Amino acid sequence: MLRIDLRHLRRSRTLPLEARIDSDDEVWAGSQLTFAEAVEVAGSVAPTADGGVVVRGAWEAALLYDCSRCLEQLKVVVTRPLTLVYMPADGWEVADPDVRTIGYQQTMLDLTDAIREEIVLEVPRYLLPSEEDGRCVECGDPVDRFNHVTEETGIDPRWSALQSLKTD
Repeated sequence: MLRIDLRHLRRSRTLPLEARIDSDDEVWAGSQLTFAEAVEVAGSVAPTADGGVVVRGAWEAALLYDCSRCLEQLKVVVTRPLTLVYMPADGWEVADPDVRTIGYQQTMLDLTDAIREEIVLEVPRYLLPSEEDGRCVECGDPVDRFNHVTEETGIDPRWSALQSLKTD
């Protein structure tokens, strides 16, 4: 998938990174994310002076969310910068979670798991669209339509069935 030939990288000094990870790819299994389209990754890969590798670029993912207000399915595009740092395992002593290690004799570097991790940690789990002029910016419905809290109890009556389960 996203594999970099480290021998070729050392010869050319920089390599472009252009990749697509399909929305139904097995790499997303267990992530609980629903992608509308393939995830796009673009950037460059460069070696460091001490034998490491730096990946810089950005990723873009179109996700499908159920709106927390109207429960309609919405497509939201998330774009974030991407920076991955790999250092040789031999000389790296500090336990820095932002730095990954590579073996000294390693010839191929697979970026798939690192990019999956970045995306899964960055995208929001739920979507509550903002409001503008009292309307939801995604569906356009008045926000008051989704507010069912009564003023006298301060509780949404749709949750009243749970009151009978309360023991004190």
